[in-house]
Amino acid sequence: MNRSIQYLLLIFLTIPVFNLSAQQAKVNPEHKTAKKIFRPNVYLGNSAYCGGTITKPELDRLLKQGLTSHDSTGKKYKVVSFDFTYVERTLYEDEVGNLMVTPEYLNEHCSGDTLRSVISASLYDRTKAGDTVFADNVMVVRYQGKTNIPMPDSTAFLAKGLKFVIVK
Repeated sequence: MNRSIQYLLLIFLTIPVFNLSAQQAKVNPEHKTAKKIFRPNVYLGNSAYCGGTITKPELDRLLKQGLTSHDSTGKKYKVVSFDFTYVERTLYEDEVGNLMVTPEYLNEHCSGDTLRSVISASLYDRTKAGDTVFADNVMVVRYQGKTNIPMPDSTAFLAKGLKFVIVK
């Protein structure tokens, strides 16, 4: 009799331990799932170009239009600022006479959705096949309701960047 009471007590004492471990096992997977951060696509001008290869005339024409942003449902966002990088491949000759292709970088932070006039004045003459254009750290804001009035700049958030390689 004594031994059967001990077995019953042992069973009743281990049930809460199993119950507690089952509850903890259910809680952990919920915390491990990463939340996806929304970042709308950014496009070059009023086109569907959001990266890849592009011809020089097309790039020059669309860069003058600036950057635009919208999501897959068509909701538009105003581009507030971005970091522009132009990588120009140039041919150099070292002191021995060996030729080498070396990249030359032009970086600029642009407020708004278009390039500053200082850059655009010389950029369109410099672009050629083999060069690369980047627009990184693109900050966008939502529009208020169904109007064309953007939210304040303090509500800006990061959108996807652009990368284009110029081809013939």
